[in-house]
Amino acid sequence: MITREIEKAGIPVAFITPVPQLGQQMGANRVIAGTKVPHPCGDPGLPPDADRSVRRKILETALAALQTDVDGPTVFVPEVTFTSG
Repeated sequence: MITREIEKAGIPVAFITPVPQLGQQMGANRVIAGTKVPHPCGDPGLPPDADRSVRRKILETALAALQTDVDGPTVFVPEVTFTSG
């Protein structure tokens, strides 16, 4: 997985995915729980302002994860309400 190779070079990586368990199994150190397939970084079914808010929270979580020391796969969950579909 490319995230592990980048991390070996000393660059932290935040892996955003709608299936956090997959990221953990693949060995990504900082796994960010995204919303859903095929839109892990947002929800186009929401009104534009709400979608923007979801996207922002996911990215803020990813940025915070990049600043966090971890010892192996760790899942970070943004404080957002996920919709079904």
